[in-house]
Amino acid sequence: MNAEQLHNTADKFLLENFNLRLEIPLRISKRMKSKLGAFQIKMRDGKVISQEIVMSHTFIEHNDESAVIDVLFHECVHYALYTKRKPYRDSDSEFNETLDRLGISKTRTYQYKGESHLYECRTCGYQFTKRVKGYNKRYICRHCRGKFIYKGAVKT
Repeated sequence: MNAEQLHNTADKFLLENFNLRLEIPLRISKRMKSKLGAFQIKMRDGKVISQEIVMSHTFIEHNDESAVIDVLFHECVHYALYTKRKPYRDSDSEFNETLDRLGISKTRTYQYKGESHLYECRTCGYQFTKRVKGYNKRYICRHCRGKFIYKGAVKT
């Protein structure tokens, strides 16, 4: 799905369920690795300067359409409740009740699928994967305090 298709799907969902139009940008980010989607509000001096819904390109590429739409609708509920000046955070009971009423999944329902990077400790051989590249340049091993080497990309 591309950004225009996602925007149209979100707009239709918001109109049917909240009588709202999606009046903010919807962007697909290739840099977003730790989140699947996000409703972002940027503020300066206590005033909102921008809002947008951002979806992870990796998530869209490696998951089926129903999972992508479920995450998109989750972010739309954040947007709709925020717009209607109601509690919109994941921890708010009204937000969770709205998700339940609409049959939308809660946060952390889906596992990350995509490319991860394998690292190994030079000293003790401890191996692990991370979604970001360059981990070996900033961190040391928690077991022996050795340095990591990058072993390559792996599919998860």
